[in-house]
Amino acid sequence: MGVRRSLRLGGETDGKWNYDWSTYKYELGTDSRGPFSKYVTKSIYGTVDYKTVLDPEDDAAHVKWGGSWRMPVDAEWEELINNCRWTWTSDYNGTDIAGWIVTSYNAGYTDKTLFFPAAGCRIGSGLDHVGSYGDYWSSSLDPDYSGFAWGIGFDSGYVGRYGRYRDNGFSVRPVTE
Repeated sequence: MGVRRSLRLGGETDGKWNYDWSTYKYELGTDSRGPFSKYVTKSIYGTVDYKTVLDPEDDAAHVKWGGSWRMPVDAEWEELINNCRWTWTSDYNGTDIAGWIVTSYNAGYTDKTLFFPAAGCRIGSGLDHVGSYGDYWSSSLDPDYSGFAWGIGFDSGYVGRYGRYRDNGFSVRPVTE
């Protein structure tokens, strides 16, 4: 499996090799406390703009694929977790790639699946946990803590939503209307 750069949330639409606060586009300070120049809901984190969902020009899926493609919002991840069967595989369709096969419980979609590879994550300059862990961003930011954004994370025994630092490099799974 080839190594590719992850995308990151919060306005950066191209992959990088170093994912930390010193290289984060909207960081004006040096750490998760900011100040931030965009996506700020409380003045302790910078100039407030009350944005809690990425603008289209900051949405990696929209920028790369265009049209109505975008990153899912947090509520869409929650819906996927709660309304689908998640089945772990260590060898998806003979590719030797591990991850989750997701099948809807909703009538008319029970024969459809999505696959989420355990692509690992980039924090700093490392690529960690490939094959055993996956992180996927939403386009939703934490309204209470401007240094966090929402996403999902998983390993072979768990899938869940969580807030993570905006400077991390995680995978993006585009959706469209």
